[in-house]
Amino acid sequence: MADNETQKPSDDNVSGLIDTLTGPQKAAAILVAIGRPSASRLLKHFNAEDLRKLAGHARTLEPISPLDFEQLVKQFEDSFAEGAPVSEAAQRFEGLLREALPQDEADAVFEERVQPQLVQESVWAGLARLPIEGLQAYLADQHPQIIAYIVSKLPSDLAARIFVGLPPQLRSAVVQRSLHIGNVAPAAADLLEDVLRRDLLGRSDAGPVKAHHGQIANIFNQLDRQEMEELMASLKDLSQDDISRIKAKLFNFEDIERLSQRARLLLFDEVQTEQIATALRGADSALQETVLSSLSTRGRRMVESELAAEQGNITSQNIADARRTVARIAIDLSERGIITLDSGEDTE
Repeated sequence: MADNETQKPSDDNVSGLIDTLTGPQKAAAILVAIGRPSASRLLKHFNAEDLRKLAGHARTLEPISPLDFEQLVKQFEDSFAEGAPVSEAAQRFEGLLREALPQDEADAVFEERVQPQLVQESVWAGLARLPIEGLQAYLADQHPQIIAYIVSKLPSDLAARIFVGLPPQLRSAVVQRSLHIGNVAPAAADLLEDVLRRDLLGRSDAGPVKAHHGQIANIFNQLDRQEMEELMASLKDLSQDDISRIKAKLFNFEDIERLSQRARLLLFDEVQTEQIATALRGADSALQETVLSSLSTRGRRMVESELAAEQGNITSQNIADARRTVARIAIDLSERGIITLDSGEDTE
């Protein structure tokens, strides 16, 4: 009798505790209790929003004893023999999610809801979507130092188009300042970005970035050979040291001939056959032979077959893009220390 009276309050206490949990809290508790293998299989059936909600409810769980879990399992009409106590439900639930989901999806579930810096689009992303003509017209009225900073924050291909559209004298001044631009005070960067939003985007992020010879060369490498040569010729105000350091980092498709045979073999191992064939369209016979001699026997036959066929719908833009792709791969291999881009002066 005494035993029964002692047991009854305990049962009531257990029932009362479980009854205070919400449905999502109970679901989170069950997932934690059944262990990682089983929970991992179940979690894959939830969408991202459901997982966020469950993760949030898991954080609110109080420590749950095995007796509490027995009552909870009965409510779910399942056949668990024994539940596992949870004293750190939030951490264990996060562990389950991270085991069951790819890292990027799990990170998205647990990232903080309030991230002001991600709410507003970067001013640089906004500028990159503007019509190039309007952006060039605006920049042409700015001080070269301002232009240099703005260009240093934009993608290289967009920066290249801006450079080409600037008047020659202004272009030279901008390049000179871009080479030696230093850290920009956060307050000044914030102010400039606010002005750009107001003037160009009609609607505040900061972060100074250094722009040196490598970045300028990367911009120039987005141009075709004629544009690159015209731009280099306009840089009369630069010191010989600056010009030499830029030239050392310049590379386009025609410069493949200055690579060593070993470097060419490594380069074309990284390039798709179709891109090689497209890039060789319209190239002089000497350059074609240089490239073809760097391919495997099978690769050479495939490229020669492509070149012998009609050009079809391959445009001059397709050819230019393929050549830039090959040049970018060469530059990437050089930056990784796999090959060396010997300068023209070194080969003469």
